[in-house]
Amino acid sequence: MSIACKRGPAQIEANLTPMIDVTFLLIVFFVLVSQIVELENVDLQLPAPTDPMSELAGDEQRAVVNVVPRPGGDILEYRLGGQSYAADRHGIAAMTARLASMYRNNPGLSVNLRADAGTHYRWVEPVMQAVSTAALQSGREMATARVNLVVVRED
Repeated sequence: MSIACKRGPAQIEANLTPMIDVTFLLIVFFVLVSQIVELENVDLQLPAPTDPMSELAGDEQRAVVNVVPRPGGDILEYRLGGQSYAADRHGIAAMTARLASMYRNNPGLSVNLRADAGTHYRWVEPVMQAVSTAALQSGREMATARVNLVVVRED
């Protein structure tokens, strides 16, 4: 009789250590991604159109410009990629330069513009001008100014 038989029949056991490791790595990944996405969002009351002719934004390369509101329809600042820009001509010029560098890296860049429903259009229009100017200043032939106005979709 062999020694293996004296111990009894072999038992099959699952080694759960690799599965637990992968689970923890996934948890860490999703926590980090959720924090990165939160940097681009500012708490706004987005307009809700009655019959939107728009589509949901896809996974294309994009930049998000937030028009940070102040009570009364005025704004506090503009935010692009976590960086704040003043609502004066110097701030808009700096934001235009940043957008131009983004267009140089990616000529197919799509800009999502987020503004509060109570914000006056006079604060939104400079961002649209900045995007158009940045596309021209980038020097790339394929750079086209595309601005998506972000709204709340009620399904």
